[in-house]
Amino acid sequence: MAKILLKQDLELFLELVDQRERIQVTITALPEDDFKTTAAGQNLIATISSQNKTIVDALQRLYNNSKHRSQVARAYDSLGTGYTGVRMDRES
Repeated sequence: MAKILLKQDLELFLELVDQRERIQVTITALPEDDFKTTAAGQNLIATISSQNKTIVDALQRLYNNSKHRSQVARAYDSLGTGYTGVRMDRES
């Protein structure tokens, strides 16, 4: 999922998030003495937690980059807006 996020294929990423959520709900709904307590269950939960951290970090980087680009674009929007029309107007 982190690789797909880096490729910025957000539609596929959101579909995978939905699938992952359904799997996590299924695992959480299992009784305590079932799969979650086995070695395989513990390994799966540890893997999911590790991948969740990686995905959250990738999402944070994407958000920060987007926020930075937006701030840069807005910084240039306000420069010289009051003077451009005056210089181009030949009647003033």
